[in-house]
Amino acid sequence: MLAGAAVGPHPQHGENVVARLADGRLRLSGVVDQPADRDELIDQARARIGHGIDEVDARGLSVRSNGERAGVLDQTLVAALPDRQTAELVRTFVVDHSRVTPRAEAIVEPGRRRPLRDLVSPELAADAEKMLDRGMVLLVLRVDETSAFTVRSLLDEDTRSTWTVAAPPELRSARKVTNGRN
Repeated sequence: MLAGAAVGPHPQHGENVVARLADGRLRLSGVVDQPADRDELIDQARARIGHGIDEVDARGLSVRSNGERAGVLDQTLVAALPDRQTAELVRTFVVDHSRVTPRAEAIVEPGRRRPLRDLVSPELAADAEKMLDRGMVLLVLRVDETSAFTVRSLLDEDTRSTWTVAAPPELRSARKVTNGRN
């Protein structure tokens, strides 16, 4: 609506967010996944004040509470992609759209397998090695378990990943954290 399309779902939040304009007041309502999503929507709406909008009311816009406590469990996600360039684009896309900062991340190429064993469990490593044997490049992201569903959805549905898998959640301190981009 703010971009001029008054009909149809929000491009990022879909039917979860509703904007209604009446008498110069833009009322935002619905549920978003993260506080940063709510803040961004409010900022976008406020930027339109003076351009057809006099006031923004966001009291009806809330952040989804899933009852899970962040910071307890990590989950490792692995996606197989055709080349390093695609893996880098996918990493940027997923991090930007999910608004998640991975605790660990790596791009593992067929000729450089060393970081794989540090990032994934032995059970997952066997399948990941098979993908590397097929010439695929792996994007490995370790994220807070409360955000893993969102990240995996982006990897599965919005990228050219030919294989995406999520390891079972682990206690945050259970696995060594490898920070940095390989």
